[in-house]
Amino acid sequence: MFIVMFEFVPKTGKEADFLCAWPKVTQGIYLLHGSLGSRLHKDEEGRWIAYAQWPDRATWEQAATNSMSEDYEQQRMHMHDALNLEATRILYKMDVACDYLQRRPFAVDN
Repeated sequence: MFIVMFEFVPKTGKEADFLCAWPKVTQGIYLLHGSLGSRLHKDEEGRWIAYAQWPDRATWEQAATNSMSEDYEQQRMHMHDALNLEATRILYKMDVACDYLQRRPFAVDN
């Protein structure tokens, strides 16, 4: 699995627009680009940090060349319009070494 971590910086007064568009863009990437999903976080200092999971680096790189639906492109433009693109950046590109992230409880051996 491959992870890409972002810091998104909304323009002043555009945070709500960013929060409206982000899930729609993320769903499009999941459905049409082959991602495994993404999570958006807000840290203690108010920064928006997201990480996206991909099956591998090649799938992530190929996603940039895939064409998307018109609706997805409109949502992507709404998100871009809400962001300070000069300050928004990729923080990390990482391969997963160990994965214990679960959505349900799991047994721990003592």
